[in-house]
Amino acid sequence: MKEKILEILGLMLDELINAFIVGSKAIFILIFGIWFAYFVSGKIKKLLLKTLKDEMLSSFLSKVTFVGMIVIVVVATLGTMGVQTASIIAALGAAGLAIALALKDSLSNLASGIMLIVFRPFTKSDTVEIGGSVGIIEDISLFHTYMKTPDGKLVVIPNTNIANNQIINYTARNAGSKKMQDVIDAKEVVRRIDWLVGVSYDSDIDQAKEIIRNAVKSTNNIDKGDEDPLKAVFVGVNELQSSAVEFSVRAWVINNDTFFKTKCDMIENVKKALDNAKIEIPYNKLDVKIMK
Repeated sequence: MKEKILEILGLMLDELINAFIVGSKAIFILIFGIWFAYFVSGKIKKLLLKTLKDEMLSSFLSKVTFVGMIVIVVVATLGTMGVQTASIIAALGAAGLAIALALKDSLSNLASGIMLIVFRPFTKSDTVEIGGSVGIIEDISLFHTYMKTPDGKLVVIPNTNIANNQIINYTARNAGSKKMQDVIDAKEVVRRIDWLVGVSYDSDIDQAKEIIRNAVKSTNNIDKGDEDPLKAVFVGVNELQSSAVEFSVRAWVINNDTFFKTKCDMIENVKKALDNAKIEIPYNKLDVKIMK
């Protein structure tokens, strides 16, 4: 009886030692695998950033690499513990199909994110307009794009919404296709200020036009058209409104980074110039003529 108990205890000890060895191997593979995934994804990001010089694309690809390596590490860890990896892979396939049906919107965001990275209609720090919202691109993740508005708000947009919307890039520097890049390289993409201002009907049109043009040209960061006549300041009568002669003002900026400040300064300069010339900027009014 004693010998049988010792034999059972010996078998239990062997099993415990074996379980400890297998568990230690699994823990080592898991910890080392996670560290290695972080290490490789970090190196890939630095390498891509150095070669492609595109922070957003480099970050996206490094995240995809990290997720893929983590999946491999988990499967390898379970295989070390004696779990049949073939059945795991089959189960993952079945579960993947169910998850794909349940998370079709998220997978659509993922696919849209990949398309945005491949075709790159914008890059980090570009000023873009998407669905009526204007802001600066901060980052693009697997499922969302992060954009900061001029007033400091952070807008998180699902990638699907971006892929299905019109994208206006005000500061395009790089493009995903050669055709788009040729357009950018052929002519610097800068923004134009389009503004409407009205003066009273008693004003001299030629004088008002000249005053507005000079005030716009005197604004910092406005292109005067010395190098490119097509970018010269334009002022012309746009429409005869009910209470004002409406002028259309078009002016190209030199540096997009201060676009909003430039527009504000320009409007202020025009207002001051018209006030100094005693030219009225009328408000809406209605003239009533009494017939006897």
